[in-house]
Amino acid sequence: QRAGGRVELGSRDVFIYYDVDGDGNLDREEFLQALRAGGAVPSRSDVEEACQRAGGRVDLAVYQSTLAELLKKRPNAETLKDSFRGMAHDVRGQGWVMDIEKLVYLTTTFGDALSDEEVEALRELASPDRDGTVDIQKLAKSLLPPLPPRDVK
Repeated sequence: QRAGGRVELGSRDVFIYYDVDGDGNLDREEFLQALRAGGAVPSRSDVEEACQRAGGRVDLAVYQSTLAELLKKRPNAETLKDSFRGMAHDVRGQGWVMDIEKLVYLTTTFGDALSDEEVEALRELASPDRDGTVDIQKLAKSLLPPLPPRDVK
């Protein structure tokens, strides 16, 4: 399938891609990455709970049901932007901004801390201006674009 010039993969394709050893099961890290690739925004505790419910064996059915569950509660860009309101400031009615270092601090200190690689990806995606300021609305739209229709039940 092609949408906007890019190939869209179904949940089965994503599962197969992340099942590195081809045994029909995902380990915890593969599972986390596959859920993210599927458009979900899982926490590590979401992954742990799903793994425990599945008895540690995350097969295609477990992946698809967990993905469907997480997609239902996936935040949108507006929700993400609103979550930063108390920490960002409005620039003369032009939008909410935050210093990139403050954003990095928040994302590496609280909740599911980002890895070094994830921080670098965030810095690139955030594209701070020359003063180190990030437009929260633009960042939220980049992090959580609308999802295409899914084959997940």
